[in-house]
Amino acid sequence: MKKDLVLGGLVLLSLWLISGIQAVKRFQDVRFHGKQSNDQGHHSQIRGWSPDRNTWDEQLYPAWKAGDARWENCWRGGKVEALLTSDSPALIGSNITFAVTLRFPRCQKENDDGDIIYDRKCRNDSFSYQDQYVYNWTKWVDDCNEGNCTFLNKFPDGRPFPHHPDWRRRNFVYIFQTLGQYYALSGRSSAVLSINTTNITAGTQMMEVSVYRRDHRRHYPVAKASAMYIVTEQIPLYVNISQKNDRNSSDKIFIKDSPITFDVKLHDPSHYLAKAAVSFNWTFGDGSGSFVSNNPLSSHTYTLLGNFSLNLTVKAAIPGPCKPVTPTTFIPTTYTSSTTTAPVTSNSTGNSTDLPFTETAFVTTEGSNVTTAPTTETTTHIQTTPAAGCFIDRYGYYKANIRIVDGILEVNIVEMTNVSPSEAQNAFIDFVVACQGSIPTDACTIISDSTCTIPQNEVCDEVVTTDECLVTLRRAFTGPGTYCVNITLGDDASLALASTLVSVSEGNVKATIAMVSCIKTLPMKD
Repeated sequence: MKKDLVLGGLVLLSLWLISGIQAVKRFQDVRFHGKQSNDQGHHSQIRGWSPDRNTWDEQLYPAWKAGDARWENCWRGGKVEALLTSDSPALIGSNITFAVTLRFPRCQKENDDGDIIYDRKCRNDSFSYQDQYVYNWTKWVDDCNEGNCTFLNKFPDGRPFPHHPDWRRRNFVYIFQTLGQYYALSGRSSAVLSINTTNITAGTQMMEVSVYRRDHRRHYPVAKASAMYIVTEQIPLYVNISQKNDRNSSDKIFIKDSPITFDVKLHDPSHYLAKAAVSFNWTFGDGSGSFVSNNPLSSHTYTLLGNFSLNLTVKAAIPGPCKPVTPTTFIPTTYTSSTTTAPVTSNSTGNSTDLPFTETAFVTTEGSNVTTAPTTETTTHIQTTPAAGCFIDRYGYYKANIRIVDGILEVNIVEMTNVSPSEAQNAFIDFVVACQGSIPTDACTIISDSTCTIPQNEVCDEVVTTDECLVTLRRAFTGPGTYCVNITLGDDASLALASTLVSVSEGNVKATIAMVSCIKTLPMKD
């Protein structure tokens, strides 16, 4: 009998232990979208982050799945939305920054104390403001000091909140999760987090954030958000192509015998390439060879008509750590090696390598004195102080196909004639306009005030095709004064402009041709 009781007790104890083990929740269990495929396997530790195998205190931080009915009543007066953005894509080795902004229900806002209040200026017919506050955290902690309140000031893994001078205003907890790791911080209605990408695998990754509001005995979820971000081995860039008199640069059609400007913009928000030696190697596809420069702004003139393929290669030599020498063991017998050893990087001047390098990652957050709980995961950090002459080479590429056509290269007002009848109330002037290049198909005139800022009249006409580019336009002026006249001649691919000032007096018209500053303020039509 006693033996049966002992066995029964052991069975109950085993069941209790098993159920207790099963009840333990971990950070990886509370992800809104579940465990991601890119979280499988080993990922190098992001400095300051912790593995999501750590336990999650569900008593203090309830975890609700998508579709749980409790989401409907987790916030007074409606639902809170979390908007998660990043400055992705990020070049490996640079920092990527994530920003979370909370959007409160209509007529709610955060005040200077970090409390959520009703906006009295906002009209909401479906709700009456019986109280100024939605959540008055200031009142809850008004009579206590940090560490001596009814609040449980710790994160889901048990770490205490770090000390911040504005701790009373930090009433939200943000838990970021990516690549099988997490980072938690407290903040107000927005939070910013930056991480280094050196140890992050190139490709598309997902960042998730869970947002909790503080309460007396536990903290309640109010919103979740996720966003994809990209880490790449190639320098992110885009090229702005422009040309004087080009009618529409987005159609990739440009004019022969007129310089085209290529402005390369590197996407480097964390200034990772600030100390790099960057070169730009262009080939324009017209047999002119390659053009190499350290200036992101360059120009090229096509003298032939047709279609051309242009290519750009950007190279950045980034000062970086010299790779450690890998010791080689010599065995006097023939063997097959399953390990590939990267070439050794020396410390000589001008040495460079295209291979990824190992660097201690870092994290920056709002606030200071971030405390990280110890974990069982071991990470080996290699000394990464840059040495003279050691570089990491990174490349970026751009390709485009463009078409070169004839276009209007230049427009000049060569003659102005007063053709006003003696009895006419308005003054009429004939403008003779000459151009170089192709024959225009349309002509527009904008008459503005003397400062060229306030348009008064606009007239557009079709141009009769002739063998030469010489157009006569008759325009009326309603009264005495000084006018700014902008004349544009255009065809399908180009649009060229000339400007002049016209002075009209009572019973007399005086015209003076002069280039004026309103050229830059003229509204252009695509």
